[in-house]
Amino acid sequence: MIDFNEEKEFRLLEFIQQNYGMEIFTPGLERTRSLFESYVKLAQINKIKVTIIAGTNGKGQTAHTLSYLLETAKLTTALWTSPHILSLRERFRIGKEDISYEELEQEIYGTHYFLQKEHSGLLVSFYEFLFLVFLRLAFDSKKRALEHLLLEVGLGGRLDAVNHFNADCACITSISRDHQTILGTRYDRILSEKIAVARRGKALFTQFRLQYLNDLTSIYCKEFGVDWRPLCLSNLAEANYFSENQKMARELFSFLEPEKQIPDLDSIPKFKGRREEMTFRGNTLIFIGAHNIDGVRRMVELFSPQSSSPLPTTVLLSFSKRPSNELEVMLKTLVEFFGKESKLLITSFVHPKALELGEIVKLENKFNKINKGLLDFVTDWKSELDSSKNQKILVCGSYYFVGEVQRFIHQSL
Repeated sequence: MIDFNEEKEFRLLEFIQQNYGMEIFTPGLERTRSLFESYVKLAQINKIKVTIIAGTNGKGQTAHTLSYLLETAKLTTALWTSPHILSLRERFRIGKEDISYEELEQEIYGTHYFLQKEHSGLLVSFYEFLFLVFLRLAFDSKKRALEHLLLEVGLGGRLDAVNHFNADCACITSISRDHQTILGTRYDRILSEKIAVARRGKALFTQFRLQYLNDLTSIYCKEFGVDWRPLCLSNLAEANYFSENQKMARELFSFLEPEKQIPDLDSIPKFKGRREEMTFRGNTLIFIGAHNIDGVRRMVELFSPQSSSPLPTTVLLSFSKRPSNELEVMLKTLVEFFGKESKLLITSFVHPKALELGEIVKLENKFNKINKGLLDFVTDWKSELDSSKNQKILVCGSYYFVGEVQRFIHQSL
């Protein structure tokens, strides 16, 4: 469990937000090219292998698993992920050690000073600022020479800051509908945004279940000379979503380090918000950030009859702002799967991106007219957790909600 300090987190986030705004999508590769070009050149000069990991769901777990495999094989890595769930420090993984608050604070202020001095007047977003902080940490000349740079796409791919780098190897873990106001609702358009991280003559790994997506990818890769390497999922018909992500990470490892033996996958830890477990008041809490339709459908596979995971006693969920029709599909999936065996609780939480309380109440009322009260609305999820004893509680929905629950647990310990 990562060390967490509420006061330090607040201070650092407040400083970043005051100077670079809230975390919203701010595309602009041309605008920021001068900011990142020196690091792109350093990666090329030093022959650092760059891997970009895109996808609607699964990219975070794939990125963390690949990082773990490379580190276990004694290769030096730097891993960039976003967003963070509990601590800002989660975005920065340099080698095997978590970055300290002191090192991160020093680099945040140092990067801000650098921008004020060398790039005064350049519009830099919250995300771009933190990505620059990461690169300054990753390319620190005082540390052991970097061998692998692993970059998880924040949103889309084509206009994401990580796409400044020319990936030696790229992957797309999945395609489904998310961030539709930015990426659109059609699968072909969503794919076109994500596949842009691939490069001519370089490998692109995918693991799509829809043949339609495979057909589109095949056409694109032939046109642009991309070395497409689709993973066959036929042998994973009974496997769950997480094992598919592990399979992708293993394939990436074998491609990047063909002379190395793949470390034992059984020893891979659970990562932040991805089946991570905590104990609280005698309860076992399982955190899964299933926040869109495909993510929820894939999550329930973990508890299917073919899986060894027992059903949770309680499912506690809350969502970020999303179209009501998507929310209804997700709730229908959860009720149909868990409704008769687990207690389903929907709640609200305080966050700029959280679904408004009024919308949750309307949704719960509308839903229960059809589903006969199988879904309960609770106003105070903290009291619910405090009063629960010896329960297995699945916390899911928005990653921001997962973070709020974990923050409450840390504050209560």
